[in-house]
Amino acid sequence: MRLASLGPRFAALAPALVSALLASVAPGLGCRRAPGDDGETPVAGSPASGGNIARRVRCAPARARELRDAVEIQGTIAPLPDRDAQIAAQVAGRILRVLVREGDHVRRGQPLARIDDAALRDQANQAAAQLARVHAESTLAATSRARVARVFERGIAARQELDDAVARVSTAEAGEAEARASAEIVRRQLDRATVRSPLGGVVLRVFRKSGELVDGTAASPIVEVGDPSSLELVGTVTAAVLIQSKVGAPATIEVPALPTERLSGIVAAVSPAVDRATGLGTVRVSIVLGPGPAPPVGVTATARVAVGRTRSATVVPSQALRAAIGSSAEIVLCGGADQRARVARVLRGVVAGGETEVTAPAIAAGDGDAGVTPIAPGTLVAVEPVLGLGDGDRIDIVHD
Repeated sequence: MRLASLGPRFAALAPALVSALLASVAPGLGCRRAPGDDGETPVAGSPASGGNIARRVRCAPARARELRDAVEIQGTIAPLPDRDAQIAAQVAGRILRVLVREGDHVRRGQPLARIDDAALRDQANQAAAQLARVHAESTLAATSRARVARVFERGIAARQELDDAVARVSTAEAGEAEARASAEIVRRQLDRATVRSPLGGVVLRVFRKSGELVDGTAASPIVEVGDPSSLELVGTVTAAVLIQSKVGAPATIEVPALPTERLSGIVAAVSPAVDRATGLGTVRVSIVLGPGPAPPVGVTATARVAVGRTRSATVVPSQALRAAIGSSAEIVLCGGADQRARVARVLRGVVAGGETEVTAPAIAAGDGDAGVTPIAPGTLVAVEPVLGLGDGDRIDIVHD
């Protein structure tokens, strides 16, 4: 069939259709051009270029620093022992009202909550009535004794009658003292229905709400009051760390909740004994609060307590470390004349002020024990980025 027989319009489009068909099958015909035939330059990092793309890497030099060995103590932030209390009601009953909220400032003796005291009031009224009755009996006995004494002096009454009157007075006075003590006990219980703060500070937590029941023991606290102006880290440590920790030793404290803050402290107390069941003891590190935000009470933190003597060490920025496992980690050494990265494994030591001690020599990753690379002050290490850099990768060094 001829193209002309399909109509003039299709005949006019036929050359374009043939060209498109040929273009679609041309890649499969094995016709290829050698790189550079059209005058283009191969892109760096492509197979034709024979190299890797150089990554821009910010590098910083390792430096010498005077350090002391340190032990890590994990713990929680808390007020000083005499400035923190979980306050419970001393009487059992239903909470009528909690008078404070978290964050409220309270003074010593301020009411914090009120317990339903209806039953205690009834007991107080009963004790008052009992006291009035025995007081009347005591008064009557004293009057009777005085009368018998006068009659006895005139020789009318017998000695036995006077002795009986004196005994009745003693019994009445004892009963009155007992009733007065009972009334005082009930009065104190009634007063304890109002829960008061034993110290001044801030309400840290509210454990119970209005309407809840309390059993009158420390097992059901209502609020916690503390003074956050003075804080410490309380940590539980092994006997080995306990022995190394000394009162007065300096410490640096890192709080994950405040990643930009670096707090300092001093060991305030070291437990003289360990728990016989767990083998652990307590170390308290007093925190020196600065102008920045204070850590919240109850958050976890890490204290690095200095031990031993000051010594010279080589440190690198802590952000230069990667692939940390236990005490070891990797760093990337910024290349020399060849401008290539070299991965080295190091041992981590003391961490202080955003820098980490690295011990030398370090063995280059992948070299086994053959390639020993000492990390000396002045050695350039990659700071950003550190992930994704492999041994031998080309880098473009940007000095920190």
